[in-house]
Amino acid sequence: MNALIIGGTGVISTDVVKLALERGWDITLLNRGQRSKTLPQGAHSIECDARDEGAMQKALGGKYFDVVANFIGFLPEQIEQDIRIFNGHCGQYLFISTCCTYQKPDGNYLTTESTPLKNSDSLYGRRKIACEEILNHAWREKDFPVTIVRPNWTYNITTIPFIMTSWKQPWTLIDRLQKGLPVIIPGDGTNRFTITHAADFAEGFVGLMGNQHAIGHAFHITGEEALSWNQYLETIEKITDCKANVIHIASDFIVKVIPTLHDDLMGDKTVTFLFDNTKIRQFVPGFAALTPYAQGVRASIEYLKARKELQTIDAEYVANIDKVLAAYAPALKG
Repeated sequence: MNALIIGGTGVISTDVVKLALERGWDITLLNRGQRSKTLPQGAHSIECDARDEGAMQKALGGKYFDVVANFIGFLPEQIEQDIRIFNGHCGQYLFISTCCTYQKPDGNYLTTESTPLKNSDSLYGRRKIACEEILNHAWREKDFPVTIVRPNWTYNITTIPFIMTSWKQPWTLIDRLQKGLPVIIPGDGTNRFTITHAADFAEGFVGLMGNQHAIGHAFHITGEEALSWNQYLETIEKITDCKANVIHIASDFIVKVIPTLHDDLMGDKTVTFLFDNTKIRQFVPGFAALTPYAQGVRASIEYLKARKELQTIDAEYVANIDKVLAAYAPALKG
């Protein structure tokens, strides 16, 4: 079985590619080749801009793939392009959407695949919804063999997931803890949020690859441990042996000071978000999210500790934190 992975070197897709290769898949990665040094052993590579339809058609040459998985499709026009390229040229098209598409807050405490897709606070979520609608129409009208996969916040060994932190330079949070600098948690920090390790996501995703029964369906693949933000930080404190200087600040206050954080906080991370993984377990028997946050984050921190070149500080993030703290200072003094 052969699969084309569009992207393939990101936080989520790296573990997917690794596991698929271990299970005997013939994997080809299509991307711009900017991370060619990290190409997994055994994988093939096509260097091409996935946004350039003509270049894609030329590079692929009409080849047929059992599976095509797009990890970098974010806009409706990109998905329309894929339909034109791959309709009739793949046995299954896996679109990586997001759990940010789900209505927040939902009337039910537990999110399932039947939860309405509606998120007025997240442009990212609305764009993914639009992509899903195009793909579902193509499946109904053109038999385009789509399977939709919705990950929630997924991390691997190179990242430290936490609310109000730097995604690109994760050591920033550890540096603040070590120096006793303030760490902001929106609200009172008691809302629960689901975080997923990429290795667990890969188990579910690879199980869907080539699964003809999954065509026409949507699945979320998430962790099943849902701690509060306070508990996530307490876990990091224990691993680093640091005591956090925590300041809880209302989410709406934060986004008034830093409007660019609106979608991430109000549209995603400041509501309780728990998932029912029954459906993915039905289609991928034996699927289980086995990596607790404490285990996954410990590995991430040890990975970063061993690599001095990755212990960099995100100046933009620090400036944003300082700006929020400065605006909130009168309340703290009062």
